[in-house]
Amino acid sequence: MNTRPGSHSKTFPESQTDILGMIATDHHLGEILSAICQMQDAQSPETFCSILLTDAEGKRLLSGAAPGLPVEYSEAIHGMAIGPQEGTCGTAAFRRELVVTEDIARDPKWERFRGLALGHNLRSCWSVPLLSHQGSVLGTFALYQNRTHAPDEAQIQRLACAAQLAVIAIRHERDGQRLEASEQRFRSLFTYNPNPVFALDLAGNIQSVNPAGLKLKPHTATDFLGHHFSRLLLEEDLERVSRHFYAARAGEPQRFEARLLDESDNLLTMDISNLPIMVNGEIVGVFGIARDISEQKHYERQLSFNACHDRLTGLLNRVSLEERLMLDCHISRRRKRRLAVMCIDLDGFKSINDSIGHYFGDQVLIEVAQRMTRQVRPGDTIVRMGGDEFVVLLPDLLLDEDVVPVVERLMASIARPYCIQGIDLHVSASVGITLSDGHIEQPMQLLQQADMAMYKAKEQGRNNFQWYTSDLNQRVCEHASLRNDLQKAIETQSFKLHYQPQIDARTGRVVGIEALLRWAHPEKGFISPAVFVPVAEDSGQIIPLSLWVLDTACAQLRQLGEQGITGISMAVNISPMHFQRGNFVQCVQAALEKYGLGGEQLELEITESILLHNAEQAIDTLHRLKALGVRIALDDFGTGFSSLSYLKRLPIDKIKIDRSFIQEISTDRHDAAITQGIISMAHHLSLTVVAEGVETASQVDFLTGSQCDVFQGYYFAKPMPCAEIEAFLCHPACLSLTG
Repeated sequence: MNTRPGSHSKTFPESQTDILGMIATDHHLGEILSAICQMQDAQSPETFCSILLTDAEGKRLLSGAAPGLPVEYSEAIHGMAIGPQEGTCGTAAFRRELVVTEDIARDPKWERFRGLALGHNLRSCWSVPLLSHQGSVLGTFALYQNRTHAPDEAQIQRLACAAQLAVIAIRHERDGQRLEASEQRFRSLFTYNPNPVFALDLAGNIQSVNPAGLKLKPHTATDFLGHHFSRLLLEEDLERVSRHFYAARAGEPQRFEARLLDESDNLLTMDISNLPIMVNGEIVGVFGIARDISEQKHYERQLSFNACHDRLTGLLNRVSLEERLMLDCHISRRRKRRLAVMCIDLDGFKSINDSIGHYFGDQVLIEVAQRMTRQVRPGDTIVRMGGDEFVVLLPDLLLDEDVVPVVERLMASIARPYCIQGIDLHVSASVGITLSDGHIEQPMQLLQQADMAMYKAKEQGRNNFQWYTSDLNQRVCEHASLRNDLQKAIETQSFKLHYQPQIDARTGRVVGIEALLRWAHPEKGFISPAVFVPVAEDSGQIIPLSLWVLDTACAQLRQLGEQGITGISMAVNISPMHFQRGNFVQCVQAALEKYGLGGEQLELEITESILLHNAEQAIDTLHRLKALGVRIALDDFGTGFSSLSYLKRLPIDKIKIDRSFIQEISTDRHDAAITQGIISMAHHLSLTVVAEGVETASQVDFLTGSQCDVFQGYYFAKPMPCAEIEAFLCHPACLSLTG
């Protein structure tokens, strides 16, 4: 039997007051809950109070306090489930309402615990759930009695009152735990934050600082506390930072950048957040949270520098040019002074890269930039446009002539030898200059003008400077217009081929024909190849043009063969640019196969210029052509650089004497001697000799006497269209070789 003597030493209200005092003085929750149970038990010796608490998941009830119940019973119900048939307490927690069991022996909810309760003489049980303000179940408050019994109104009221005390105690305990956890989290955030954190009062004095903040100046860290934050900042930033501080003190969070010196006097850039410190709705201070962004700012500065500067030389790059040019034009207009724009291109630089490598080329460019910088004024601008091209802006000139000593100094400085790793290297400069008073709508046009003048300097033999003129602009415009027209003609295949016969000097028989390109412009009429071919070579248009000539000439040779005209070869002039392409031999082979021609039917005329850049590669290409059976003729012989050292190695079949030696051959003994020498040398090398530009009987007589092999020129036949050459070859006119 559970019996306990009653205790009425204190009234219920007095006990409530004591319990509230225990809560206010932060007594342990277990003590407070036991006191509540004892207060309730004291009201009736037949009542045994029990308080159970929910587990963390809210699915079970755990022992909280039950000083009047047998220990064995409390241990047995510890961990009971919350559910609709889990005794009185489990059911009350499940239903969230008062549950009364008048007779445990008969209540089906007690199926699991009936024997346990009756074994300890517990006959009835009343239980209410303990609910938080949010409605979650904190536990249950139960009264057991050793008789079957239902509560009256007064007992239910006391039960609810005691339960409310338990709720207050539990909430106070858990609120305290949450507060302590929150404070610990805050302390962890403050203490272990890798960024400096300062707590400032409303005057801006430092109240506390975390370890990261102390590391800014470890030897003077204790001096932080109590002192104004201004002691950490650069004086130049103080006024601006103070404005941010006062804004945060007024309740507006701030974020800004500021600079400070660390203990080693290194300048640091900090990203700072100022946040108001609120206590009970009142701002009592300001947090300063700083993040070191010095490396980031350095990186940003580097990116900004690289965006407008050349990485190799450190000069400004083309991105900055337009802005500088516009500024200098503005200065010239305002001050009524002159502006000079110079384009500078290095002569001989490409051969350095090609012969000994880009490292040496880069070192030359770096030294060129340094030398140029030393020759101009601080307000002048030098820009590296890329490669070996530079632009110099000279604003604020009083006279046009003032630019001359500057360009002369620049050219002389650039021309001095460059000694790199013991190797002396040499470059010079071609310079184009244009002048302006700043009154120009499109300042970048000045750059175009200087560029035109620079190319004129290149054409004048390099290592000189040239001025921009309106005539030069007109020539450049005509060149551009011709290039556009040339492209249209290529796309529409508006070219024609004319063919000029080549005559055997001994028999008078036609042994070959040369394909010659002709262009009849729809507006400008006939345009000489001497005019448009250089334009095509400059623009790269010569490649599709050369392919068209090769294809058309092979097609014509096939057509002549079908007409029964055989035993002649087709000579085609080859552009050096096309010849140097890696797939040139494949293009020739494809044309031969396309029209079913033998290699010996095609003769390719090359000039000495193919040996200029890579003689060994050129010789290899010639051997590959010879392997196809193609014949090779060296055209314009004697007019280019001396190729005599290569002549014995070149796999060629013919030499064509340039017309410039033939014109005065009968009256100029020097031309006659040169021509005879060429013929003699060629024959000793087993080469056939072709004389071009033969126009008179006296020329024919001299060449015949000098043992020339083949004649070509107006004396025998002019170049003629396709239909005419067919007729000529079918019924050749009587050819006189005797004059």
